[in-house]
Amino acid sequence: MIFSRLNYQAVVVLSIVGAICGAMIAIAFFSVSSINNLRDTSVGEPSHLQTPSSDHIHLGSNRRRLSKALPNGGCRLTFPEKPNPGTPITYAASYPGCGARMSWNLVEALTGLHSGDDWNNNGRGSEVVTVKTHYPQSNGVLPEFDHIINRVFIVIRNPIKSIPSFFNHIYEMRNHLPVHSTRAPVEEWVRWRNAYLDTEIEEYKKFIIYWMDRYTPENRHVLAYEELTDDVRGAVVTENLNNFLGRVEGVIPIATESVPCIWRAVVKNIPPPQQAAHIQHLQKLANNNLLAEANERTEPGIRRRLNPGHFDSQRKGPQPRRPYTIDQLDKMMSMLLEVAHRYEKEHVQLFNVMMGYYEEIKDKKNQQLSRNPPGG
Repeated sequence: MIFSRLNYQAVVVLSIVGAICGAMIAIAFFSVSSINNLRDTSVGEPSHLQTPSSDHIHLGSNRRRLSKALPNGGCRLTFPEKPNPGTPITYAASYPGCGARMSWNLVEALTGLHSGDDWNNNGRGSEVVTVKTHYPQSNGVLPEFDHIINRVFIVIRNPIKSIPSFFNHIYEMRNHLPVHSTRAPVEEWVRWRNAYLDTEIEEYKKFIIYWMDRYTPENRHVLAYEELTDDVRGAVVTENLNNFLGRVEGVIPIATESVPCIWRAVVKNIPPPQQAAHIQHLQKLANNNLLAEANERTEPGIRRRLNPGHFDSQRKGPQPRRPYTIDQLDKMMSMLLEVAHRYEKEHVQLFNVMMGYYEEIKDKKNQQLSRNPPGG
């Protein structure tokens, strides 16, 4: 049976089934404080984690802090807070499969403020610092307060990788699997690809053009998933995002020297040493479904967007092949060239990223042709 692309409302309902075991976080609800910003982050040699008897995990309680901050701890992770009234909101826009959950977690960790999403799944409405959206891709919408959002950061990823990642999410939802847990079998990928790849290539292009054209250069920021997750460039890319988020009144981002600590915790799933054991304990609780009971005791009608027992959004395990036909590779390359040249003068970074994606796909095409030459 050929999978159809999911209506996002259906995804929301099905996500509840997998939320406990598969959602990411410790970090998603956390921010990190900085001594320089009076938010109490110290940098230095890690100290031994202190867990006094009174500092047990109380599921469903009103305690904000996950663990106790220690001197010389590098950085500590805490639950975010509601922004002050009037704090400008920023869109966190990404095509599906480009690390939306990761960027959500990163924003909350860097700013210490709540994030939300276009479907208002966590009930926070406009009382957030960023709104995650896939719009104008068919799984995204614009919130009713769209008219007051005057800036955006855009997360992009090579479509040869982001489209299969999006399909993995569809496969998880259709099969009631935890999110970010499973890569679909290759035969399922091929069925879906043949039915919907052309549409997704067009939606990818439409997504980038919409956000690039909607906002002026000073009110938009572009970052590439590949650079964000890169071992060398990742912390620098995160620092640039941190600076962009902090350009508006009401947002005090983490001190620059603490950004690498945050990046390691959110993107690489390596929490601060003094909190590692505590976070691992939360993840274990989540795996045992103990957090499900706590979620049931939250405010009626409000579903937690992410699970504080698990925050690693990058799928693990074997990576099934994601083959493409030569014609499909050509279509992706043509689209990337169109977008690159549209912004060649206006946004050199985007041009270079698009051309890098183009060359990567071109290499894949040439390798494919060398193995199976036409008429061979």
